[in-house]
Amino acid sequence: MARKITFADRLKELRTEKNMGIRELGRAVDVTGMHISNLEKHKSAPSSDLVRKLAEILDANVDELLYLADQVDPEVVDVIHSNPLTVPSFLRSAKNLTPEQWEKLQKQVDKMNKDS
Repeated sequence: MARKITFADRLKELRTEKNMGIRELGRAVDVTGMHISNLEKHKSAPSSDLVRKLAEILDANVDELLYLADQVDPEVVDVIHSNPLTVPSFLRSAKNLTPEQWEKLQKQVDKMNKDS
């Protein structure tokens, strides 16, 4: 059985792909190289703000990194708090959608955002 990729694994993979050193990445996101090292060794967990900075510097998908770090994007939390009845209801009704249906739904939402 394949091992689930962790935030630490993905961070190291992304940093290596960019040919960045630990200290270089740390400087780029305003933390120490030791902090980056601890993240890559599963010794510490990042804040959602740090995950966003890492995603930007490493050209990575912020949602993937937030998921792997067991974080929820503060913007998503704001949406839930702004719609406390409709968001949970929507998610419960959509929980059994197939990946294809989720993709179709995302395209529809994108279209609605462009039209508004």
